[in-house]
Amino acid sequence: MVVNMGDILESFLRVAMVVFIVGPLTAWVARRGARERSEATDSLDRFTVRMPAAIRTIIACCAVAFELLMLGVYVWQGVSLGEWDHELVWFGHAMALAGMAIWALLSIPRIDVDGERILSRNAFGIRKETTFGNITRATLHTQMMRIDLFEGDRKFCSISLEGVCSLNLLARLEEEGIEVSDAVDGPMTKAGLCWSAIKPLTIVFNGMALVFSLVIAFMAVFTDAGARLLLLVPFLFLFIGGLLPLLMLSMPDRGILEIGRQERELGFSFAEEMASRGTTGTSLVDDDWFIEISNARVVAFRRDYLKKVTAHENSESGDRCTVTTKGGRKIKVYAAGSTLEDLRSWFKQGAKARSTLDRAEDALETTSDWVV
Repeated sequence: MVVNMGDILESFLRVAMVVFIVGPLTAWVARRGARERSEATDSLDRFTVRMPAAIRTIIACCAVAFELLMLGVYVWQGVSLGEWDHELVWFGHAMALAGMAIWALLSIPRIDVDGERILSRNAFGIRKETTFGNITRATLHTQMMRIDLFEGDRKFCSISLEGVCSLNLLARLEEEGIEVSDAVDGPMTKAGLCWSAIKPLTIVFNGMALVFSLVIAFMAVFTDAGARLLLLVPFLFLFIGGLLPLLMLSMPDRGILEIGRQERELGFSFAEEMASRGTTGTSLVDDDWFIEISNARVVAFRRDYLKKVTAHENSESGDRCTVTTKGGRKIKVYAAGSTLEDLRSWFKQGAKARSTLDRAEDALETTSDWVV
């Protein structure tokens, strides 16, 4: 077997890029975003909710870097080899445009609060204005990291929970006496929990497939080779948008299977018990149950099923703790450190009242733990 040194070098460079560039850069962005949120103003009277500057800056820099990288390769190849491949330039244009489109989607939306006034700007730059007196309710989606404000039955605006001063907005809504409910208001079921856990990843993967498809469409318009690449578009959505989310189902499935074991050992029906309680949404912490979604995993235990919950620890696969059932079986539970701490605290000290602001803070901490 002939070993191609070029292939080995290419593989090495790919791994090195992930280990030494992509990973540390993603962690830095997450830390900077968390730092911006912690250093933001504490005022509830005047503040602005928008994505952290670090995230917006990195995406803009990546868009410019794509353009410059392809232009550099184009010039180098032309000068040194005499081959001026114009398709490289168009590919750089396409990637840069895709990056700037993502930058715009993250950078343009914002909410400005000035006293009683609320000024909203959506991703298309459309501005709307109202007052807290006109806001009748709000919803919080901790998995999608989104806050929605409503005027009556009409949605006024949406903003990312990851934005700077998003907790100020929730605190102000609480101060104004405006109800903030769970965005997922359907009955709690095992299928519903599984879908809620995997939904953000499904949207991300389909968004990636859409971006790649738009790049291919752009190349098809301006280059000859791009037209042939259009055949890849259905496969992008099939594999990236469909197959990858299915593979990621193994993350919430473990928690769902654990609920099934509890049903069999304790002799109850999860759906019937949740229905009798009138439980909705994706979170339940009371004297009997601890149910949370964390890092695309479902953590759900009934108190009379457990004997011991250890303190969480770090591992190569993420934060985890060990749960011992009354039957003596030991289960490794993977989730964000904050969720595992809440599980142990719930088991040892009982349920504590958790406000919407507490849930939002846990969701932000979960995101930071997952990325970093």
